[in-house]
Amino acid sequence: MAGFNPVVAGLGDNDNDVWGATGVAMFTMTFAAGDTYLTNGFALDKTKFGLSRPIAAVIVCGYNTAGIGMEWFWNAQTQKLQARWTGAAVSSALAEVTNTTAIAGFVVTILVITQR
Repeated sequence: MAGFNPVVAGLGDNDNDVWGATGVAMFTMTFAAGDTYLTNGFALDKTKFGLSRPIAAVIVCGYNTAGIGMEWFWNAQTQKLQARWTGAAVSSALAEVTNTTAIAGFVVTILVITQR
């Protein structure tokens, strides 16, 4: 399937975790065969994770070795998970991953921080 279709799996107590007084949840997102990167990234919202409060921030905790060459990050302005790389077709040091680039096998671990 073209585009993003990751399997999302909770780690720990999912939405029952807290960081101070703020709700947090840790998840892995595994991209499957046929998944491709879409320009401007993958939109994330509370429903993708079964959370009751809106997302305030996402911290990328890590990604598997299939992700070497790509750096995953949270775009707070657009509320999307995006990736940058130094791909062969890219002349700048770090640019957004090219549209339709295969991302099957990438596993990204994220910490989702909810609004209070």
